[in-house]
Amino acid sequence: MPAAALPDASVDAKPATRTDTHHVAALTGVRAFAALWVLLFHSWLNAGSPPLAVALGAHVLDLRPLVEYGWLGLDVFFILSGFLLARQAVARVDALPSRTGTWCERHTGERYWPYLRRRILRVYPAYYACVTALVVLALAGLYRSVPGVVDMALHLVMSHNLIERYIVSLNGVFWTLPFEWHFYLLFPFMFALLDRRGGWVLYAIAVAIVALTKLAVIATGDGYAQVLVTIRLDAFAAGMAMGAWSARRPPRRYVAAVAFWTGLALLFATPWVYAGMTNVGHYMDSLRGWSRPFWIQAAVTLMLLGLAGERHAGVALFANRVVFALGLVSYSIYLWHVPIIELAPRMGLVPVRTTVSAAAWGRLLLGAVPATLAVAVISYRLFERPFQRAGRAGARGMLRHPISWLVGWAAVMELVVALA
Repeated sequence: MPAAALPDASVDAKPATRTDTHHVAALTGVRAFAALWVLLFHSWLNAGSPPLAVALGAHVLDLRPLVEYGWLGLDVFFILSGFLLARQAVARVDALPSRTGTWCERHTGERYWPYLRRRILRVYPAYYACVTALVVLALAGLYRSVPGVVDMALHLVMSHNLIERYIVSLNGVFWTLPFEWHFYLLFPFMFALLDRRGGWVLYAIAVAIVALTKLAVIATGDGYAQVLVTIRLDAFAAGMAMGAWSARRPPRRYVAAVAFWTGLALLFATPWVYAGMTNVGHYMDSLRGWSRPFWIQAAVTLMLLGLAGERHAGVALFANRVVFALGLVSYSIYLWHVPIIELAPRMGLVPVRTTVSAAAWGRLLLGAVPATLAVAVISYRLFERPFQRAGRAGARGMLRHPISWLVGWAAVMELVVALA
């Protein structure tokens, strides 16, 4: 997972009810949908990938592809991140009285450091909390092994994707975080291109970069090369293009409804459309396979466009209070769910699995989901929300200098690992 799609303005937000202010609640709710889909996928894998089928009269509906493709939640996260950041940048740019100031101010509506500071305070505190807990568990001999000094250093700057053996050494979902973080670093430059040349140009360049990287991988046989920079770059750019377009041309109610339901239907159809195909990955894997990223990105961007327009009946799926609340803690759900799923038998939440069955998966869900939600709420209240509040101008109290706290936290973690 990515690092989740994290809008800056979500702190202390309330579910909106007015027709013209439902967007934050609905888009926050999409984060819950993505996180829970990924959670279902990983719990199903951990339960041994049991068969899932429902009898409908004389027919049997195979539900396995729906869960097996739970990784689609990652694409939702990447696309949603670009979508939200672009909408926020468009609002700032359109509010400028004139295009003056630094290069970044002229093209994104703010200087680079304030933007980056908000991103750091949104992403790092909960991540550091999870990393700290996993290191403590490793030191206690309860979870994986204690990371080395280099491994820890790369994790602390969220660049552990640079060395293949470190990408999932601490947590199975941490592999997505550096890509999302690197896209955040590049976002102002990408948005400047979008602002000057348009979303289609940005998206075409991103697709070309990913495709050319894939060609290099095919030519050299170095499969890990594409992971270093380009993975999901096209998804992030697709979200940016649609986010900027929707901010300036919000669709009317009926257009928004059609876009939303079409996108949602295409997204849920993806598992059955592509599950039976062999050699299907990203661009140029096969004649049919290269269509999959376009299909997924079209589905998700249409769904988000529908939620960004005038309010319609479908918005209630994501803007209601329960889904909105889950969306607020979705980042922590993403960070914590794999360790909790893997530790569930050791923690006594579920019995040790002896058979592969849907019932065993159900028992795992009954134990791991409540534990994950509880830990996510604690993480949100203790780390995510306080650091976001501390990032506001004029913040007082213990976290008056939140970046300094994070630097000190990182130094202590590196020292602990070095002395272990």
